[in-house]
Amino acid sequence: MNLTSGIFRRPCYFFLIPFILMFFQPVFSDDLVKYSPEIPDKIIVYGEYPVIEEIKKGFGSNSERRNHPDVSESQPLIDYSKGRDYKEKALIDALHILSANIFGYNFIFKPGSKLMKTEETFEIKLKGRIDKDAVAKVAEGVFDKVYRVKIEFNLTPSVKKWISAFHSHNLKLADAEGTSEFFQGWGGRQEAYHNALRNLVLVEAKRQLSSKPLLIKGDILLEGNPKFNVGAGRYYCHLKGWVNMVEVVTYD
Repeated sequence: MNLTSGIFRRPCYFFLIPFILMFFQPVFSDDLVKYSPEIPDKIIVYGEYPVIEEIKKGFGSNSERRNHPDVSESQPLIDYSKGRDYKEKALIDALHILSANIFGYNFIFKPGSKLMKTEETFEIKLKGRIDKDAVAKVAEGVFDKVYRVKIEFNLTPSVKKWISAFHSHNLKLADAEGTSEFFQGWGGRQEAYHNALRNLVLVEAKRQLSSKPLLIKGDILLEGNPKFNVGAGRYYCHLKGWVNMVEVVTYD
């Protein structure tokens, strides 16, 4: 029996629609959303880029790059090539970090296995992007040949609701560190950033899972700015964030 066609043959049923909408409307009302007190009214982050790159893009021969497994041949996580100068590249950096704080990332992690002769893979991309017209520039300047721009974004009720989900009792704020070879130049910093995000997933997997997984899919929400430093010829990236494991496949 086609219930839909039956309703349209009986117009008198339409008087119920306003009452149905009134019944369900409070479920979606922002007035009833319980926000975490830790969530601020605005998020302020910064992006940076050197005024003069000391190591040019593409440094090193192909053989040199093959000898360094940290070098990624895939699409970069932060595509600085879209910026015409260091100011635009720094803004690209800041907008990416801001988007990671608001929308977060989708990720797919597959650990490697010597027994099954499979290599580890970690795929990650932003769930959404904040446009430059939606932010306000609050500070900018050059220090030690690096240009930094600080931007802020006012949180809407819907954004607060999304972030509140990551502040629930089921998820815990974790921290992780990643590294990469310094010879890659400034763009190589994001390799350390990429590795830090991967390690953040591993930290949460070890906390929640009792056995090694075959596959993990989920979300990552960044907390604040990642911190970078250089030592012993390597970039180091330290960051904090929440990991929400949506799908887990194990050997069990």
